[in-house]
Order: sequence, then C-alpha cells, then structure tokens
Amino acid sequence: MTFSDQTLVGSYEYRLVALSVVIAILAAYAALDLAGRVTSARPRFRFVWLAGGSLAMGIGIWSMHYIGMLAFRLPIPVLYDWPTVLLSLLAAVLASACALFVVSRKKMGLLRASIGSIFMGGGIATMHYVGMAAMRLSAMCAWSASLIALSVVLAVFCSFVALLLTFYFREDLSAWSWLKVPSAIVMGAGIAIMHYTGMAAATFKVHSSNLVHSDTAHAVSVSSLSIAGIIVVTFLVLGIAVLTSLAGRRFAAQAVELEASAHLAAIVESSDDAIISKTLEGDILSWNSGAERMFGYSPQEARGKKMMMLIPPERIAEELDILARIARGDSVAHLETMRQRKDGKHIDV
Repeated sequence: MTFSDQTLVGSYEYRLVALSVVIAILAAYAALDLAGRVTSARPRFRFVWLAGGSLAMGIGIWSMHYIGMLAFRLPIPVLYDWPTVLLSLLAAVLASACALFVVSRKKMGLLRASIGSIFMGGGIATMHYVGMAAMRLSAMCAWSASLIALSVVLAVFCSFVALLLTFYFREDLSAWSWLKVPSAIVMGAGIAIMHYTGMAAATFKVHSSNLVHSDTAHAVSVSSLSIAGIIVVTFLVLGIAVLTSLAGRRFAAQAVELEASAHLAAIVESSDDAIISKTLEGDILSWNSGAERMFGYSPQEARGKKMMMLIPPERIAEELDILARIARGDSVAHLETMRQRKDGKHIDV
C-alpha cells in the first residue's frame, strides 16, 4: 500500500527487529570479553586477538544492521548489491578494530575516548549508510538531513559510552560477569537506536511513470534461507569468539600458575633449610638440596618413601601420638623432637 501516489509506506517485522537487538547485545558482550583478552595478551599474540576480536565484533554489528534492514518491508521487491554489502562489512570490522585498539591502551583519557568514539562511531555510521546504499529497488530514496545528523551523533555518543564501559571492564577476566550484562545491554541498545534512527531518515518514493530503475548487475535477493544463514553464522562466530576467549583465559591462568610453581620450586630448591612435602599418607613428594645435606638421602632415594624412615624407632610411638592429636584438631604450637640421618646419626629438630 502507499501513503500517496509517490511515497512508499514500509513496515517492520518485529520479530526480526527484536532479533537484531539481541544480536547487538551479544556483539557488545563479546566485545567486552574480547577487550580483556587483547589487553592481557602478550605482545606477540596481541595482534591475533585484535584481528580475531575485530572480525567477530564487526560481524556481530554488521549482522545486526542487515537483520534490521531485512526487517523493514516495502511493497516492492528489494535486492542488495553484494559488493556494496561486503564493503559495509569491512567498515564494521574496521570500526571494531579501532574500538579494541583504543581500549587496549594503558590509559583512557577523555580526549582519547573522544577521538576513538569519533572513529568508531563514524565507522558504524559508514557501515549503515553504505549498507543502505546496497539496496536496489525501483524507487528513489530521499533523506532527512536532520535525522542523518542525529544518527551520526548517536553513533559517536554510543561509541563513547561503549569505549568507556569496555575499558572499565577489560580487567575483568572472569568467565562470566553479571556486571558486563547491563553494560552489553546499554551498548547493544545504543547501536540499535542509531540503526533505526538512520532507517527513519530514508523515505522511498516511486514515480507514477515507473521509470526509476537501479543497477542490478550484482544484485541478489534475500530469502528466508539467507536470513537464517546470516543468523546462524552470526551466533556461531560470536559463540566461537567467546569460547575462544574463555579457552585463552584458562590457558593464560594455567601459564601463570606454572610460572608461579616454577618460581616457588626454584626458591625451595635453593634454600639452605630442609624443605620436604608429603602426602596425607606420609609418602614423600619433594626433597630439596637442604634436606639432602641434612639427612644424607638424595632426592631419588627419598621420593616415594615414607616420612617414618626419618624417625628413630624409639620415638615412633610418641610421634604417632602427636599426629593423632593434630588429626583430632588439638593445638601443637611447638615441637622439639629428633630425626635420623641415612648414616644412623640422630639430629635434634
């Protein structure tokens, strides 16, 4: 139906509108999560995380944009020029790269956040209007300059908020954070508001002579199957991005633990004191050089043996009684006793 002989009246498929907002929120959460990985990654891996994060975040924002465009229904067929569509995807990825690069810096002042938001917001606005330029239909598109300006301002403002939130939460490397959820909702809703403001800026008019034709050399139609494909790929990419970030976080934590364990082992080994660890059953696990000097057993001889081998036979009953008191929870603040070396000599300890 038409509002007049010239103006086309469009409508929205609200299920797709809601889906576009959900995708925007998921993309925002992925951005919050990936920003922490970019920041904490070692220098040689930082570019990999930056590139992967930019691609995942860019695809999420781009998918939200196209799902939102496909939710808009006109009473005439609409095709899409696929080279222009790919160009809009590139703009989304570059805008995401700018955002992740800015938030991965050591400091985030208002000046840096403002400059970053201009580039990021400009990239998102470019993606939107390049994406709309990909539309091929037998109608003319008229634009509201005030709404275009408002959409660009919204894009920059939302980018500013997004950068600050992402920078604030980048140190949160937990697998799941409820603090990130409201931030992702704010970011995702901001992206969606910018998009639908930009959509409202366009008015489509068809001439009664029907002489308006677009270049359709590279244009393709978008079917329900195509929409489903975009949705599946988007959720897949965002899911892989978050899971990869989770796996990277766990590997990084394990690396830190191993490094700490190695550092502790070096301290223990270089100590002049005898330091021994054992299981609850009394099996010796570790035996440092101080223990070797004190008791005469090499680490190879001691590991796997029972701690009882160090107790003189005549003191075993007393030692077992002390262990029983400890097991009951009795306090044993200080203990002076005796140990036996490999050569049979006794040592006061």
